[in-house]
Amino acid sequence: MKKKNESKMAAVLVSMGLCVVALGAGMTYYTWSNVKEPMTAEESPASPVTVAKSPTLDTAKAQREQMSNDDGEAPDPTPAQEAKTTETKTTSEQKTTEKSTAKVQQTVTYVYPVTGETVMPYSVDKAVYDPTLDQYRTNDTLCIAAEAGTEVKAAADGTVAEIKEDDESGRTLVLEHADGTRTTYGPLAAEGMVKKGDTVKQGQTVGKLDQPTKYQAALGSHLVFAMEVNGERVDPTKKLEK
Repeated sequence: MKKKNESKMAAVLVSMGLCVVALGAGMTYYTWSNVKEPMTAEESPASPVTVAKSPTLDTAKAQREQMSNDDGEAPDPTPAQEAKTTETKTTSEQKTTEKSTAKVQQTVTYVYPVTGETVMPYSVDKAVYDPTLDQYRTNDTLCIAAEAGTEVKAAADGTVAEIKEDDESGRTLVLEHADGTRTTYGPLAAEGMVKKGDTVKQGQTVGKLDQPTKYQAALGSHLVFAMEVNGERVDPTKKLEK
């Protein structure tokens, strides 16, 4: 009886072992049946694999500036930029100061071009009598009595800017000075007169007085002298030193 039971037990164990083997074989088959074959070169995707790289310092700086611009705000200046801005501002201020100083240094003094009596004064606010025209009128020049042939001197250092001639004023000479003032002298004789572009010194002879024109004859022989500042005639007596 005992042997019979052992035989049955052995048979059961064998049967169980066969089931386990069969189950293992089935799982093995299922696993292998679901494993895909490796793709060939033709089947693999054409897009290359992109490997992320860390941005360089310049790239990161450019991205930061772009983000700042997108926000509508300028990026913070670097220390070097701040130093450059400060240096530029300082240089600009120095130039302005130097320019102002140079302007102050260009103060010019003026002397009378001839010596004589005033036969018609400068007067733009009040009419004065003109004996040649026999009427009252304003006058933006200073008329100084002097004989024809009298040497006419430069009122200050300057450059001959213009020489012009017309029937009313005769031949006139215009000097331009360092402070921007322009002085006019006339009528002058052609002989012995300086030329356009010449540089003259204060007191230097620029020409000789000519006979008055018919529009000035009643005043006698005289120099018509004028001063102009920023394009406007001014009273010469306010600037001339005796």
